Amino acid sequence: MSKIFNENDSYYSDHNTDITAGSIEKAQQYIYDFFLDIVKFYRPQDILIQFEKLFIKYEAIHNISAYNALGEIIFHHKEIEFKNTLLRCCYILNNNWVVNGNIKFSHQLVDLFLADYINIPTKITKLKTLKSWLQSFVQSEEYSTLRSLSGRPSVRKTYHNWSERFSSYLLTSECIDLNKSKEQRQYAEIVSRKLKKQFKFDLALYTARLDSQAKANVTQPNPTTLGDGVLILIKRILSKQGGENFRNIAKAFRKRSHKMNFKEFKDSLLAYLGISQDDLEVTEVMRINVVQKLQHFQEYADDQPMTLSLLYVTCNRVLQYLLLNEKRKPSEFLRLSLEYNNLLNPVILLLKTVLICPHSRLYLESYTAELIKFYSGYEESECRSFINFLDMLNVILAVFDEDTDYSLIKMKQEKNACAFSDTNLDDYRIFSQTKKTENSIVPNNDPQNTTKTLPPSNTK
Repeated sequence: MSKIFNENDSYYSDHNTDITAGSIEKAQQYIYDFFLDIVKFYRPQDILIQFEKLFIKYEAIHNISAYNALGEIIFHHKEIEFKNTLLRCCYILNNNWVVNGNIKFSHQLVDLFLADYINIPTKITKLKTLKSWLQSFVQSEEYSTLRSLSGRPSVRKTYHNWSERFSSYLLTSECIDLNKSKEQRQYAEIVSRKLKKQFKFDLALYTARLDSQAKANVTQPNPTTLGDGVLILIKRILSKQGGENFRNIAKAFRKRSHKMNFKEFKDSLLAYLGISQDDLEVTEVMRINVVQKLQHFQEYADDQPMTLSLLYVTCNRVLQYLLLNEKRKPSEFLRLSLEYNNLLNPVILLLKTVLICPHSRLYLESYTAELIKFYSGYEESECRSFINFLDMLNVILAVFDEDTDYSLIKMKQEKNACAFSDTNLDDYRIFSQTKKTENSIVPNNDPQNTTKTLPPSNTK
């Protein structure tokens, strides 16, 4: 249970603070320890008061050691260390609050930096320095990211609104950035996971309602910009390759790969993806930018038996070939796919790669984040094809996620029925189920906090 600050608490009495110019890291640790301790036991309202007094107003707080530590950082003009300390403390608090469903306090935290008090002139040297640093911090990319992660709109309009819908990918790039603090990476991971779960739930609910006989009364919002076409997309994917599904094919391929050497695996991988060297339908762009590159990838290991490590690095490299060129810009294959509105083909290739190596999804999302940052300089109308590609990728990854079960059920059984085609889409209904996983971190009010089975789409 949360406690209220008490002036007499033994922990918050004065401690001897031995900090010198050569031990700024020690000063930072005093501040980290203070917030790491109070976030466990004290009410968020009281923690915000302590945060504001220390970092915004530079007033004495209940832990005089942390107060003196900040004074040393200011006195020695360590602005970069100050910013790093400030950010880490924000993420220490945010990590705790988001897990416990107290996201509103994360909003209040980032809003503290917009207080008019910061812009009021002062003659107190340390306070003057602190205010100057805070003013610079509010204009920084780090603060913009902090606001975005906390659910607040960005103060600085550094990207267009369309990219905000795909922030789970941008968060993935935060998760793997070792230049960020551990707390910031953890917070980005938590928020990204929540966004993905919410998207999956919204998609399942939307498709179930849309694909029912009562679809005229559908009020559930579409989490994509694909319109009702999202239903056709899911049906096409679920019906592809006849009675076999993508998961079974990927599992069988991975099982066979254990008996191959590396060269045999690369050749078999191309065949599994449907882009082998001998396939006459493979475009020259695909042949040069994916097929040939993969064949020459780590040729020195061609005779080695397959290992999990080789599987992992190879799948990561295939994803990179499909999405990015050597300059970390959109690959020629992706660029042409967008230009000719051939979006399903790259999405299927990405899906098939991730299904044989689920751990590669982290790289897929990281590469996608790079693409989003590249295209964020364009207006929505200028990159509509890329946005549609992102929506399709989101949908397909949600449908084939490990804790999601989508199936296609034929409602009308006819004699001599032909194979699935776009002409008989209405004969099929989508059945979707979301499952709770043990490692999920969701707030108490998250709609997926319990296992939910959506009704079959033909519910009357």
